[in-house]
Amino acid sequence: VADGWNVKNLHRRIMNSAVYRQTSRFGEDAHFQEDPQNELLWRMDRRRLEAEALWDAVHAAAGTLNLNMGGRPVVPPLAADEIASLREKWHWVESQDPAQHHRRGIYILVRRNFKFPMFEVFDTPVTSVSCPTRDVTTVAPQALWGLNNQSVFRQAVQLAGRVVKEAGSETPAQIERIWKVALGRGPTTEETAAAHDLVETLSREKATPLAELPAALQALPTERAHALAKLCLAVFNLSEFAFVD
Repeated sequence: VADGWNVKNLHRRIMNSAVYRQTSRFGEDAHFQEDPQNELLWRMDRRRLEAEALWDAVHAAAGTLNLNMGGRPVVPPLAADEIASLREKWHWVESQDPAQHHRRGIYILVRRNFKFPMFEVFDTPVTSVSCPTRDVTTVAPQALWGLNNQSVFRQAVQLAGRVVKEAGSETPAQIERIWKVALGRGPTTEETAAAHDLVETLSREKATPLAELPAALQALPTERAHALAKLCLAVFNLSEFAFVD
């Protein structure tokens, strides 16, 4: 109030404060013992990405995010089981231009009687009532979406193609690039070993050819391409990918 109701200055003061810029990691065990609920703000609370931001993060890592701004709402394609609950199928007519399917989550169509399934899983508010703040839940359908949904697997395939294009054909370099792109850091020694073992194990399994393969993946054997895509899918499902520290 004393600053003439200048909200921007208020935001600047909050975001430059020592409390706001704290890490979410525990300082010492004594801190947790004395204040387990963090009421004294001795660390930053971990924050999961909102549904729209998580959608954006998956596509940004895969290199497919369409950053065009404005325009009509976007209607991405849905799997048969996702659209089955919609009484009138014409209420969800997917955008004809495939490039529109990768727009930012904020542009995806919102209907009062039908929420985009991925957004519903990750706690977007009910659109028929006022929502002062979003709930944040941790439930099984979130993991099931991340592991089984075809839209996120398609993005994992695109990420695999991006990694092969940028890092070459050597597995260690590919693993390093996946971590840098998706998590913003290099993998630890243990993570590299586990990822390498996963790729080698999956490469020995029989796999069907993947649809809509990026050009860089087409040169790899089917089993190898499938294994690399599944590693990318596993990284998308890491807690570190969905949470802001």
